[in-house]
Amino acid sequence: MFIGTSSATITLSILLSVVFSRAFAQAETPQTGKESSAPQRPAATKDGTQEDPFADLAPAATPQQPPKEAERSWVQTFLTENFGFRKEIMSQFDINKDGQAASRQSVGFEVLKKFSTSTSTVASINFQGRLVRRDGFNPVLNDMEGEQRRGWAFEYHNLYLDFYNVLNPLLSDEQRGENVGRFNFRVGRFYVPFGLNLQTDTHGSVLQLSNERNFGFERDWYTGFWGRLNKHLNYDVYYLAGSGYDLKFKGQSGLGALRISLSNKYSSEYGLEGGLSILGGERLSAEANERIYATTIRAVTSVPIETERVGLDGRYRRAIPTGLLTFASELSGGRDATDSVFTQLHQAEYIHSSRRWGMATQYRRFGEEGRGADASIIGELTWYFRNDVGNSNLHWIKLNVERQLKRIQARPNTIITLQYYFYR
Repeated sequence: MFIGTSSATITLSILLSVVFSRAFAQAETPQTGKESSAPQRPAATKDGTQEDPFADLAPAATPQQPPKEAERSWVQTFLTENFGFRKEIMSQFDINKDGQAASRQSVGFEVLKKFSTSTSTVASINFQGRLVRRDGFNPVLNDMEGEQRRGWAFEYHNLYLDFYNVLNPLLSDEQRGENVGRFNFRVGRFYVPFGLNLQTDTHGSVLQLSNERNFGFERDWYTGFWGRLNKHLNYDVYYLAGSGYDLKFKGQSGLGALRISLSNKYSSEYGLEGGLSILGGERLSAEANERIYATTIRAVTSVPIETERVGLDGRYRRAIPTGLLTFASELSGGRDATDSVFTQLHQAEYIHSSRRWGMATQYRRFGEEGRGADASIIGELTWYFRNDVGNSNLHWIKLNVERQLKRIQARPNTIITLQYYFYR
């Protein structure tokens, strides 16, 4: 019994092993609908060779080296890197109450070029010029120099070069970080560093600030330093030629000028600008020679005018529900030769929130001891086609009316000016 039972057990074990072996073999075999015990081979062609199973696949693309950039000339580099070019068109007509008409037509441009390294801007140059045609003349606010330039003339306005952080080669890395924006150098022709003109581009406007009347020119040739004193104050300190439009020396010693003004954070955070200006020395001025020394020929400028001025200025911008209000004032006192002078200018301006239209009014007065005063009140209405905040894209029509209240050397008059202006 023991032997028989053992034989049956062995036999049963063998049968189970065979069954399980076949079951596992079938489970591992792929179900393709056709039993196959051998691996599939590529089909043969008619000549007996085997087909390439990868023949229909496109070959991998060969990596190509990026094309080398063509070397650019220094002219191409100058005109493409940090280079700005703006166009200007102006058409202006004016007439006084006596019917004397005048016109000024001009086409101009402005070039701004910055020179930079991979980490900072080291210098910039600005040039602004116009080709102008004048017919007739009225002493409108934005063309006091035009009386001597009848017919065709090419005029330059801004022409200066700035160097930034000029003391960096003498400073350590830590000192350079502490003095960023503190020591910058300027040479060329720009707004006289007195009053609000340094912070205000009045190139295209009919309304002007007080420097034109105060000194006989709003721009001069000069050199000096500018930058920040600290987080609250900026400074400008320059030597000026005192010659106005043309750079020339005819015996004048020139002018020294210092201006201390509020830093940019006051303008951006509080809408407030302001400064204290001091200027003194000698300048050339045909108008001052005629006024003080009673010369009858305006071209006589052989006597330099001893000039002293101290000025205080401020501007405040405030947003209101319908737009932006701006109030500005300039006050200055001093002397020309032995005569004391006092200048004041007050202006209010409104721009609608659409920036499509605006209006302004200005009162200005230049008084001289013993000779009286030049005084005017002006009203202006502007329609803007374009008027961006940065003044880089401007397009407008202005109507300006100046009522002259007093004149030192002539009788008061009224001048009406219509101006079309485009700058982009």
